[in-house]
Amino acid sequence: MHARRNGRATRLIGCYGALLGLIGVAHCTARAQEGRPTAASDSSIQEIVVGAHTGPRMWKVTGGADHVVWIFGTVTPLPKRMVWQSTSVQAVLKESQEVVPGWPSFGIGWNPFTLMRVYFEWRRVQRSPDHENLSQTLPPPLYARFEALKAKYAPRDRHLEELRPMIAAERLREETLEASGLTIHNDVQEGVLSLARRAGVKIHQDKVKVEDPVNVLKDMGEASRSNEIGCLEAVVSRLETDLAPMQARARAWALGDVETLRKLAHPDEAGACITAVSTSDRVKNLIERSLNDWLMSVQDSLARNRSTLAVQTMDRLLGDNGALAMLRKKGYTVEGP
Repeated sequence: MHARRNGRATRLIGCYGALLGLIGVAHCTARAQEGRPTAASDSSIQEIVVGAHTGPRMWKVTGGADHVVWIFGTVTPLPKRMVWQSTSVQAVLKESQEVVPGWPSFGIGWNPFTLMRVYFEWRRVQRSPDHENLSQTLPPPLYARFEALKAKYAPRDRHLEELRPMIAAERLREETLEASGLTIHNDVQEGVLSLARRAGVKIHQDKVKVEDPVNVLKDMGEASRSNEIGCLEAVVSRLETDLAPMQARARAWALGDVETLRKLAHPDEAGACITAVSTSDRVKNLIERSLNDWLMSVQDSLARNRSTLAVQTMDRLLGDNGALAMLRKKGYTVEGP
C-alpha cells in the first residue's frame, strides 16, 4: 500500500513542471490519476494521418564567438501515431556538447513523510472545497456547454463531474484530444533526450527543488472559484471551436511548415488557467523561474559550448514576445525557417 502511494506521489513530482508551463496545473491530472475510462472515439473527427517526418527545421542562434545553439521547436498537441524521423537531430547531436530541455526538472525530495503528505494533499485539492459537483458549481449555460463536450468525447468518465473546475478542464481537454487523434504528451522532447543519452551528450537541465510542496498545493487549492471557472470556460471555448486548427498545427509541425504554424494562432486558454493557480508568491515565483531559466541556460550554453541543441515549444519560441525575439533583442543572430 505504501509503495503504491509513494509511486503516485512520485508521479506528482513531474506535474510541477507541467503546472509551471503554459497549460497550467491541470496537466498533472492525467498522470496523477489512474484507471480512468478511455475517451470515446468520434467518427465525425478526421484522424490525422502522417508518415515519417522530422518536424520543422531548426533555428540557428549565434553570438560573437564561433559558437552555435540549434533550437528545435515542438508543438502540443501532436498526432498520436506520428512516426518521427530524428535524422536531423542526430546530426546536430554528433557535433553538440550539451542539450537544453524545454523545462527544468522539479523535485520535492524523497522524504517518505513528505511524499505521503503531498499525495493526500493532491487527493484533497482535486475536489472543490465545498465538495459540490460541477452541476452545482458552474453557471447553467457554461455547465450545458461542458456537459455537451463530455457527452461527445468522454461519456464514460463518471468522475469528471466530481472534480474542481480547473482540474476538470484539463481532464476534458485531454480526453477530447485523445478522441480526435491527438496527444498532449511531448514525446518528441523525450525522444530527443533519449537520443542524447545514447550519444553520450550531456543534458543541461536545471533542477528546481520545491521546498514546500504541500503548501504549494494548498495555495493552488485556494484558487478563487471565479478564476477556476474562467479557466474551464476558456478550455471549453477552445474545444468547441479550435479542434480543426489544433489538428492543422499538428500536421504543419509534422510537415515542417513553420509559416503555417505562425499563422495558426489559438486562444490563450493557458493564461486563464495559470491565473487560476498563481494566487500566491510561492506559485508565482515557481512560474517565473520556470519561464526564465531556459533562456538563461541557452545563453550560458552558447558561451560555453561550440554547439548546443535546445528544445522548446513553438508557443514560447514564436511571436513578438517569444524566446527567439528576446534572443534577437539581446544581440544574438537568429536564423531559421
